[in-house]
Amino acid sequence: MKPRRIVIVGGGISGLATGFLLLKHLAKQDELIILEKNVRLGGTIGVTRRDGYIADWGPNGFLNKEPLTLDLVDELGLSDQLLPASELSEKRFIYKNQKLWEISPHPLKFLTSGLLSIRGRFRVPLEYFIPASKCNGDESIYTFASRRIGQEAADTLITPMVTGIFGGDAKKLSLAACFPVMAEMERDYGGLIRAMLNKKRNKKTTKKQVTAGPSGRLTSFKGGFYTLIEALEKQLKPYIQAGVTVENIRMNSDNTYVLETDSTPVMCDNLVLAVPAFAAAHFLQSLQPQTAELLREIKYASLAVVCQGFQRADISHPVDGFGFLAPPDQNCKILGSIWTSVLFPDQAPPEEFLFRTMLGGTHQPEPINLSKSQLADIAREELSQILGIAAKPRFEEVIIWKNTIPQYAIGHLERITQIENSLQSLPNIYLTGNAYSGVGLNDVIKRVYGIVENFKQS
Repeated sequence: MKPRRIVIVGGGISGLATGFLLLKHLAKQDELIILEKNVRLGGTIGVTRRDGYIADWGPNGFLNKEPLTLDLVDELGLSDQLLPASELSEKRFIYKNQKLWEISPHPLKFLTSGLLSIRGRFRVPLEYFIPASKCNGDESIYTFASRRIGQEAADTLITPMVTGIFGGDAKKLSLAACFPVMAEMERDYGGLIRAMLNKKRNKKTTKKQVTAGPSGRLTSFKGGFYTLIEALEKQLKPYIQAGVTVENIRMNSDNTYVLETDSTPVMCDNLVLAVPAFAAAHFLQSLQPQTAELLREIKYASLAVVCQGFQRADISHPVDGFGFLAPPDQNCKILGSIWTSVLFPDQAPPEEFLFRTMLGGTHQPEPINLSKSQLADIAREELSQILGIAAKPRFEEVIIWKNTIPQYAIGHLERITQIENSLQSLPNIYLTGNAYSGVGLNDVIKRVYGIVENFKQS
């Protein structure tokens, strides 16, 4: 077999995982190169370890339900470093009317909670009697939720959840692309409650997971989520060229590629673009303008993460759950806050709490243009009001991510199909990352395994 040179552009989790898994299947004469424009690897996965705190910059874990992700972890020798979140991670809150309300999955507790009005509370179980939609077209998350559980529940429960995951607008994002399981539940069983009841009845024979929310337990690593990147970097160090910016990509007459960089041009036979959709569009503009145009249609939300640590004694409100989200209509300056050291106690010193507060998103894009000190002040002021914090933080780290979370707008799945079809005219180019088939680690790793399978067959 002819020797191949494979170049991966992007040293985030997608690019590094692709490189690591490819190494097992490459022939001895094949060559692998990973190009990353920054000196630091990991993309939005980063960490600050200081003064006894472990503060994740971006995602802080993954749901331990995907076998392929766990296989990758095992192959990296990190299985003994896995750190499941505490059981309190199941306890979540919504901030409404200047109060934190626990979201209880227990029907009686939910119906007696004051989070929704009496009418709103009793509208939710009526979901059982709502017929399935006969429309086969794409539908927004908000339209689906308000149709099935009522507008008030959609505004109070679903809208902040979408903001917390995607930083986006539930009225614009695609249900089928963002929450495919919910779409399947209505299609296969007629509704959400019907699907969950069916699961209980067929617990012994049903292999398919049926749940309205994400399954699995939030899991990180000892030392923070960046431990995963550090393990990949250690394995791939000989193949990584960091601090190299790819400026353009050309195709030769023999279907090989030339990557023009800010240093030496790099030639390759196979190319993996593990970069955001807008960056991939730039690279593909001269090669396949149609694909580039479709990629640019995938918009991104910006987000700021403010990590702050406080002494337990300075917090008057109980801090005993995953954290809280704030619906947009509550006029909060923050999207919500994750109570990190409740989930992972080792990520803060004893008798201290670590919070990860989010600002920005498509609903409130203005904060992203503020300075880090201004963002820190806003987060502190909001937490002080909501949780009764009387002191200044003992630890602080602010990270601003511009254009970081892809928005799966209505029509996203059709758009991805068009991208994949148009890309077929370019031999041996692959797209990976969180812009296509899921924003979480599990979705990204599944896509990476698919790319590796293509290489094994070629």
